[in-house]
Amino acid sequence: MKEASYYTKLENNRVQCGLCPHRCRIPDGRSGFCITRENIGGKLIAANYCRPVSTAIDPIEKKPLFHFYPGSEIFSTGPNGCTFKCSFCQNCEISQEKLATKEIQPEKFVAMIAKSGSIGIAYTYSEPTIWFETIMDIGLQVKQLGLKNVMVTNGYIEPQPLSDLLSIVDAMNIDIKSMNPDFYKRICKGGLPEVLRACETVKKAGCHLEITHLLIPGENDDPKETESLVDFMVTHLGKETPLHISRYFPRYRMDHASTPSALLERAWQIAHDRLDYVYVGNVAADDKEHTRCPQCGTLLISRQGYDIRRTASLAAEPCKPGSPHKPPHCAKCNRPIPIVL
Repeated sequence: MKEASYYTKLENNRVQCGLCPHRCRIPDGRSGFCITRENIGGKLIAANYCRPVSTAIDPIEKKPLFHFYPGSEIFSTGPNGCTFKCSFCQNCEISQEKLATKEIQPEKFVAMIAKSGSIGIAYTYSEPTIWFETIMDIGLQVKQLGLKNVMVTNGYIEPQPLSDLLSIVDAMNIDIKSMNPDFYKRICKGGLPEVLRACETVKKAGCHLEITHLLIPGENDDPKETESLVDFMVTHLGKETPLHISRYFPRYRMDHASTPSALLERAWQIAHDRLDYVYVGNVAADDKEHTRCPQCGTLLISRQGYDIRRTASLAAEPCKPGSPHKPPHCAKCNRPIPIVL
């Protein structure tokens, strides 16, 4: 068993977890909101430590990360449990129920990642922040091997543990589910301000960041809410931060009809008017998964499903022999493109 980080001992063998903003007060013998941090005899235990619910080799685009080593593969895994209880959860079987899992020793875990031949590891599928101890232990070893640590998260975490994670994590996709605090309280059982705070912290830390927004009919599809999301991104994250607008499908406890293409198109247009890189996911979206130069419109990366093709127009070499090295840029107009290659 692994003792959890970030908790305080209270009277009568109770403990208070300090990992996420729920700050659960947990009696002896009980679990916190996330179902995987347990009080055993007055000590908080990370019961999910190095216990994955699934492992796979995925395209990096599946996370989705479109501007981080596009076209590569990444070892993907995640824990049981979650800090939210979203009524539309796409992975409710592993996030909302306590599962029987088997512990893998950290050294063996790292060996599996290295053997995969991928760029590193993505902590994903459910909510990776509740796997804090696992990520800190194996993530450092992964980094020492020259591989990458990636998180796909809801962003609901306290500032200090987030700072710890940012010391080893190379890229994050954070899900901003709505810009309405009531949506978070009513549907997710969490809070919006803490998620936005995390997004800002990640961006300021220099960690690669992309945002996902699942568009749900009748819940967060009002154009004014899309405009509010774009306002936040432009002001606090920068208009170069990629936004993925995803189609919702009925799942778990929510039976709303799937998102119509017209709503996705409208949200994409609102965002595209002010953000440099906006993508549509979970649906055949014509050219709305391609990456184009925001200045001249040149096609840089084409995507058809997981067939990813980088064109010669995305240059990563000096424009002229002997000139200083340049980051990725458009070969036609020379505009810098924020893509990690």
